[in-house]
Amino acid sequence: MQAPLRVVLASVVFLASGSFFSSPFLYPQVLEDLKKSSPLASTLPEEIVPEYLDSFLADEPENPSQDGDSTASSDQAGIAQGSQSIKILSQSSLKNINFQNVNELSAYQVGINQTQITGSPQAEPILRGLPATRYRNGILVGFSRDAQYGPLLNPNMDENMDMVMGPSNIIFGPQELAGGYLNEITKSPYFDRFKGEASYTVGMYGTNFWNLDLGGPIKNNLAYRLDYFGQDGSSYYNYYYGSYLRRESGYIALSYKPYENLSIDYNAEIDSNSLNPPAGLNRPTQQLINNRLYLTGPFAGWYDQNGIFHSGIGTSPPGEGYAVNWGPLVPIDPRTNLLNNPINSTEQLYAVSQLIETLNISSNFKIVNNSMFEYYSTFIDQMIPGDFWSVLPAGYNFDDRMECLGNFSTSLRNLSIDNNFDGGVEIRYYSDREYSGVWHSPINTWDLTKPLLDNDFSPLVSYSQALLFSNPYLTDIPVPGYPGFYFNSHNFLSTASTFYKLSPFYQHKMDLTKKLNIVVGTRSDLYIVHASSPPGTPAPLFLESNMTAILPQVYTGVVYDPFSWMNTHFSYFFGQNPFPSAYGSFAPDFTATYYHLTNQYFEIGTNFTLYKDKLSVNVSGFYQDGFIPAYVLPEGSVATTQAYLKGGQLQATWNPLHNISLNAGYAFIDAHENWTGSPIGPFTTQPYPSNVAKQLGLHVDPYVFVAPLDYPFIGFPRNYGNATLSYQSKQGYGFSVWAIIQSGQFLNYDYTVRIPTWYTLNARLFYTTSKWEISLYFYNITDEKYWAAGAPGFISARSFNYDFITPQLPFWIQGTLRIFF
Repeated sequence: MQAPLRVVLASVVFLASGSFFSSPFLYPQVLEDLKKSSPLASTLPEEIVPEYLDSFLADEPENPSQDGDSTASSDQAGIAQGSQSIKILSQSSLKNINFQNVNELSAYQVGINQTQITGSPQAEPILRGLPATRYRNGILVGFSRDAQYGPLLNPNMDENMDMVMGPSNIIFGPQELAGGYLNEITKSPYFDRFKGEASYTVGMYGTNFWNLDLGGPIKNNLAYRLDYFGQDGSSYYNYYYGSYLRRESGYIALSYKPYENLSIDYNAEIDSNSLNPPAGLNRPTQQLINNRLYLTGPFAGWYDQNGIFHSGIGTSPPGEGYAVNWGPLVPIDPRTNLLNNPINSTEQLYAVSQLIETLNISSNFKIVNNSMFEYYSTFIDQMIPGDFWSVLPAGYNFDDRMECLGNFSTSLRNLSIDNNFDGGVEIRYYSDREYSGVWHSPINTWDLTKPLLDNDFSPLVSYSQALLFSNPYLTDIPVPGYPGFYFNSHNFLSTASTFYKLSPFYQHKMDLTKKLNIVVGTRSDLYIVHASSPPGTPAPLFLESNMTAILPQVYTGVVYDPFSWMNTHFSYFFGQNPFPSAYGSFAPDFTATYYHLTNQYFEIGTNFTLYKDKLSVNVSGFYQDGFIPAYVLPEGSVATTQAYLKGGQLQATWNPLHNISLNAGYAFIDAHENWTGSPIGPFTTQPYPSNVAKQLGLHVDPYVFVAPLDYPFIGFPRNYGNATLSYQSKQGYGFSVWAIIQSGQFLNYDYTVRIPTWYTLNARLFYTTSKWEISLYFYNITDEKYWAAGAPGFISARSFNYDFITPQLPFWIQGTLRIFF
């Protein structure tokens, strides 16, 4: 990386996980034992420690059946955003699938889109068609937008994860329109004794990674935890991780309790990632998807701003496009990869630091503070399939939240009301420089059955050439300090930005009766932003802006338990969120509109607990609307568009015996982007498949806007299903089987080319002792031949869905040896 690493220790952090407060599994007796092994959890009030944390007390590996899947019920305590459906994933569950990629969470959480976003690493799961905002111990992880660009998630540093469906948490704060959030709970030190584990995984298609995790007490009131993860994988067919992925990650955690009423927990992580993002094949057609027949033909020429054809290499202005001398359909090996080229690479250096302090004033009141500092540097150099550069030389993010938590009882006539509250203020400082450039990427001009040569690339656009195109912002500008990298100005991405955010918040839960509780919450985000074109921008293209904006959010939830085996919940959220740039900052192009994007969310559902509490069934329905990113050319006029989503979900968990667990889910999601009333419709690089371009003599990659209509999400299935069966015997033998299914999805706005419905069946066989464990994993057992669209409906890269499509891995195997000590 170009910039030096500067890791600054933040002040204090509190783990105020909303999903902790939302868990219905409440065992007060666990707390004292839990404090011995996990001081981080000891920051929680005694009455709200969730049952699943009990699994961390065991010396032997955790039982994967201890995951929770629930909707919060009224017998819980704490400040819950309590009427949202949550999924709690323990470390044992993550190990159960050898979790390394956010798409894999679809094994446990129904409604996750499996996708591969070309050129920009996927930092967050895509939940219910929208990004799942990522938090680390309740603090927003910065440096991403629409699940892209940000640092890769490293689950090896996590004790467990909470996945919550619906809007952002009032206490945690929003980033953008979200389908839910993922809260990472990092590993805590061991206070009881020294212990740890080491593991090594190897398998087909370049699978090769390892992990060392250890910790123990230093003194009676001081303990530590260390974790190291490494990976070195490389394979021409590994679309699972990209053509290559090399990672080095280190983690440290310290816990200190100097006084009985004061605890301090610190953690820090540093990650170095080097990868080549997957892309797959260009010119996607139905014949390619169904029969793996590729449409051949060499590049012929380009059209200028007057529609005049020029043979040979050239750069066409938007709206005109290119020509290809089309050839026949030929069989193609799906191992062919647009990005399997040494020119392409992505580098990331990420460092994060937290410190935890909790002061217990009394048994029913505490003051906590949650701080985090992040440093992030990355660059994306993608010359194939098209000229795409994105550079963040150095970004700095500091976030601090001070809050007061407590509980008290009041009386209203003959009614006794139990109250729990959480209120405080959060401050945030963010500063970075961002360079992004892409618009003349004639992806479909290239015939992948022929070698790609250096002179096949379209030439850069000078300022004088951009003036001929009647748009000076199309100029390709060199990125300072990064030879060979270029960016564009006025594209809603390139910026040098600093902002401050001040956010007071308050959330209150009232137990009106034993059967009825109400949660209300409010938050206000004050942004003070300065943004300009980044250094290196020529004076004629330089932009600058200052903005102050106040964004409110309100939340209310009601939970009613008519019977001991049934509870019904309702929740409503209304608020505003900003439109961030590529790395979570703000660009000088933004007008006030992009700081005040209104969204709302409704959910109603019922949870049933049946058969002696062995079967839990949750049924819910939801409606959500807001604004999603739209791909824009330099000097574009529309960066967002309105979207609305509605659907239903069913999730069931059955534990007939203590060592058997069955989880199954189904979700239906109908999502639309609504351009009605807009002067233009969605942007697309090519509005028709390549075979239609051949048949009708149409231009390739003309870069056009289609009609302003109401469009169902593209690259997006409506139906989702999953099922997981786990078993472990007393002798240590066990297995897990999980299946994922998603319905078909159309690639583009003409709704002609479609990825058919697909499923995968996967399994794990393992044997565990107190000293070691061996696992064998089988993926895509039936060798299904299925594909992933370039991007689902909310991601701006959906504009390229007729430019690339990615075949997924066939049947493959990997194995893991784990040693406990």
